[in-house]
Amino acid sequence: MRKRFLALVVVSMMLFAMACGGADSSGTTEFAATESKSSGYDSFGLTDSGDYEAYEEAGYSNESDSEVDVDLEEYDTSRKLIYTSYINLESKTFDDDVAAIKDLVTSNGGYFESTSSYGNEEYGSRSASFTARIPSDKYEAFMNSVGEVGSLASKSESVDDITSSYVDVQARLKSLNTKLERLQELEEQAENLEDLLEIEDRINEVQYQIESYTAQKKAYDDQIDYSTVSIDITEVATYSEVKADTAWNRFVEAFSSSFAGFVAFIQAFVIAIIYLLPYLILIAIILCIIFFVRKKKGKGFSFKKKDKKADQS
Repeated sequence: MRKRFLALVVVSMMLFAMACGGADSSGTTEFAATESKSSGYDSFGLTDSGDYEAYEEAGYSNESDSEVDVDLEEYDTSRKLIYTSYINLESKTFDDDVAAIKDLVTSNGGYFESTSSYGNEEYGSRSASFTARIPSDKYEAFMNSVGEVGSLASKSESVDDITSSYVDVQARLKSLNTKLERLQELEEQAENLEDLLEIEDRINEVQYQIESYTAQKKAYDDQIDYSTVSIDITEVATYSEVKADTAWNRFVEAFSSSFAGFVAFIQAFVIAIIYLLPYLILIAIILCIIFFVRKKKGKGFSFKKKDKKADQS
């Protein structure tokens, strides 16, 4: 009788334990379902912040492969070229040639980004520098025309093809705008403050990136639409000559340089004398006065000697 009672107690305890375990399991399942529902991300397959970040890094995995792939037909893939050039000019009629350069820039629809000038007209050693922006469709015509102003001393041109970078910026902007739209949808469906703040932080980051790429695209457009031309013009008495590199020409050039150096030295010496002339005149006057005074004292002393000799005799 006692054994049956003990067996009944054991069986009852086992049944009670099994019932409690089932209740805990159902309660846990119900809690997980409730938590997932309250997060507000079920429609996008997101259950917590970790899933949210993975969702963004994957580029929104709920999109089809055809939507993720880049379709180049959606972007401007025409050749994007940036022209940059430098021109060095010599001028015998400085004022007229500077005016001609300004007229060429304005007549071709361009503008000056910067201008500077040096020297003065008295010594005939003036120079000026310009940085002009010329519409790309007028670039070739402008370069041909400006090369005829004065004498062309040197010229260089470079072309930078940024087509791939330009398309990349367009693709990134489209991707970021799509991401911004999805984040705004998530923001509307967020049901707790923590999720809302996290989404707003991501929205701010995406908006910053959109502004950055938009500014970069505008800079590209400006460089593409307007070529940059740097111009230096120098006033000279004679144009530089281009001669063959022969021994005779080297001898002539060396003699010419030496003679020019000698003439420059004489000029500098004469200018120095003219500069010092007032001081030299002043020194000469002082020396004359000293000489005159000393000479006069010497005569007086000789007269005194003669008088003494006469007295003694």
